[in-house]
Amino acid sequence: MPTNVFFNHAVQTEQQLYEDLVVESLRIYGHNVYYLPRQVIEEDTILNEDVQSKFGDAYSVEMYLENTEGFEGEGDLMSKFGVQVRDQATFVISLRTWERFISLDGNLATSFRPNEGDLIYFPLSGGMFEIKFVEHEDPFYQVGKLFVFKMQCELFEYSQEDFDTGFGDIDQIEDEQAYSLQMTMASGNSKDYVANENLTKGGTVVAEVVSWNAPTSKLLAKDITTTLVATDVLVGAISGAQYTINSIDDRMKFTNDAAAQNLDFEQKDSSYLDLSEVNPFGEP
Repeated sequence: MPTNVFFNHAVQTEQQLYEDLVVESLRIYGHNVYYLPRQVIEEDTILNEDVQSKFGDAYSVEMYLENTEGFEGEGDLMSKFGVQVRDQATFVISLRTWERFISLDGNLATSFRPNEGDLIYFPLSGGMFEIKFVEHEDPFYQVGKLFVFKMQCELFEYSQEDFDTGFGDIDQIEDEQAYSLQMTMASGNSKDYVANENLTKGGTVVAEVVSWNAPTSKLLAKDITTTLVATDVLVGAISGAQYTINSIDDRMKFTNDAAAQNLDFEQKDSSYLDLSEVNPFGEP
């Protein structure tokens, strides 16, 4: 038997009114966050993983944080690798906001909904969250239509991604956590390197500037793509600064971390590991 033709649960005017109320509620009770689409630079086609990623765009939108009493997840744990923070959060964004401000980005795997692997920067806590799952049917077809996306997120763990969004608080994540080299430069043309400019050697981009201290001739570089040695000449792609590497700081020494034990492990490993053994499972 068909449903009653005199009652319709998908009236367009009611849907528009309901959507207006949803969007207004998110703007009243939500927070301003930044949505960062992931751009895959290099992909491992065997494991279907991104070898190298970049985040070049950041969209300021309103989202509602469902976890009103604090972040969920396992919280802060002490492990053999130090303190691990495993906060989880659920962010809600309206379909209208997604379609108006984010869906046209060319780096999205699909423009119909938020993508797993994209990031959300939450300024209130200063945390960067990675989208793990997107639920698009909760609430389930109220007045016959879907109006929001619920994104289940975990605290982001940096793994050499490139951040060039133009927002200092976001791009600073790469400067603080990326693998970098501290170099002392020798002779040059007296120009100053510019932060975030590419460094070239022989016309090939080999690194990116983090900071340059002219009085001490100290250059901090990240995104190293090749082996750098003394006597290499590094040229700034924007500034035109050109200096020769005099020395590279020992990476086994962490002057800013008094608790670092790299040298201790290096000196004591000979007492525990015999690396001269060729065939440990049989006769030599």
